[in-house]
Amino acid sequence: MPDPRPPDGPARALREPAGQSPPRTSADGGVTVPLPATERGRQMRARLLVAAREVFERDGFLDARVTDISAAAGVAHGSFYTYFRSKTEVFRALVAGTMDELYASLGGAAPEHGRRAPDRLHDAVQGIERANRRFVAMYRENTALMALFEQVTTFDPEVRALRQAARERMVGRVRHSIEQLQAEGLVDAGLDAEYSAHALVAMVNGLVHYWLVLGADFDQDRLVGTMTRLWAQALGLPVRP
Repeated sequence: MPDPRPPDGPARALREPAGQSPPRTSADGGVTVPLPATERGRQMRARLLVAAREVFERDGFLDARVTDISAAAGVAHGSFYTYFRSKTEVFRALVAGTMDELYASLGGAAPEHGRRAPDRLHDAVQGIERANRRFVAMYRENTALMALFEQVTTFDPEVRALRQAARERMVGRVRHSIEQLQAEGLVDAGLDAEYSAHALVAMVNGLVHYWLVLGADFDQDRLVGTMTRLWAQALGLPVRP
């Protein structure tokens, strides 16, 4: 007897469960299962995402199976396809939310207007340090997923696009912060804010990845302090001893 369940891949015809919004188009031109329109559906989708993270982090992306994700979520195998077309799609959904949350944590805060110049400078450096600490904390919380994310970007164009889009949003926030500091007269107006933002984001992301994913022997406080000092001095902000 033929297996009534849809195959785990893009060749599967998309079913449209009642009460859901129209299908969405993904970044690579494919069609994805629409987001649930009901609270029960949203809760079930969130449950599958939690289960998917557990399975991906335990087994890796290549060895993870939809059957295992469904079992971890406590749902029938076929129910998975009501919410996701494949394990690749559930992975994309999982990392999209995580990347936005991670990269939203980085970006030096501009000082408040009306403060004396020494205080504004100090506020700016403190904002950079807080942002770096938030980024490290978020990366530590998601280290296993970030390691998988780097792996999947090498062969999945949509995951690679998600990474690029999240990175661009983070660079945009840092650039905006630099431009605010320039408008305040605290950073040289001739500094290229866009390229500086790219360089600073690459420094922090690369060092933290090298530490947490590749296993470098770094001390957290020393690393955060060094990144903050380099960031501040690159912008010409004084760093107090």
